[in-house]
Amino acid sequence: MDPRHSQIRLFIDHDLAEQMTVPLDAAHAHYLHTVMRKSVGTQIAVFNGRDGCFLAEVTELSRKSGVITCLSLQTAQWFSPDLWLLFAPVKKARLDFMAQKATELGASVIWPVKTAYTQVKHLKDERLRANAIEAAEQTERLDIPHVRDYSPLAEILKDWPADRALIFCDERLAGDQTTDSLRILSEIGGDKAAILVGPEGGFSMSEKEMIDALPHSYGISLGPRILRADTAALSALSLYQAVKGDWLATLSPPHNEVE
Repeated sequence: MDPRHSQIRLFIDHDLAEQMTVPLDAAHAHYLHTVMRKSVGTQIAVFNGRDGCFLAEVTELSRKSGVITCLSLQTAQWFSPDLWLLFAPVKKARLDFMAQKATELGASVIWPVKTAYTQVKHLKDERLRANAIEAAEQTERLDIPHVRDYSPLAEILKDWPADRALIFCDERLAGDQTTDSLRILSEIGGDKAAILVGPEGGFSMSEKEMIDALPHSYGISLGPRILRADTAALSALSLYQAVKGDWLATLSPPHNEVE
């Protein structure tokens, strides 16, 4: 077994380089000292989303503070595909699950949106980011998805970038056997894309008109059944990654950065 898979991996928002000493914040120190019962001399893996993943040694540690020293670069930095996930928020537990799984599936941006039928009025962006960081630590991902502020869908669509395809899960196509979603995805040009998933009540008529009016919008079907919003998001991410994303990268990971 590769020993790296048994290492503790921590995301540390600090510059990293060989032989650099890096302070641990209170949360990381508590986790290593109290939760994992580690001590000085323990080797861990650390990454910051930009400098790669380093093998590091704990050189000082207490319940509230600590220091590590970066020993060597384990893995050079690479970035996930330039793929955004826009979704109408759902219940808290499912929202946590969606942030974790979207990170595992390689979304570069996680963007909660307010739609006409969205029932969630407020959410904590920092909670989404915390779930994304935890998922990246556990899955050997080297970059962290950018979590954007909870924003009205209509405002986002008005300023939609012309070079980014918008792939939306269209409940109107559920059960439509004439819609070949795999073909649609394979024919999308460029390497900038976003997946949009609406609330459980679907999109309003005005929202559908705005989506349909975009020059590079593509409605896809996710099969004969109406899926829950979180299931639809993960299904669409999986389809895209299988057809256009980094599931096809057999030799080396992609290197495109998030805008």
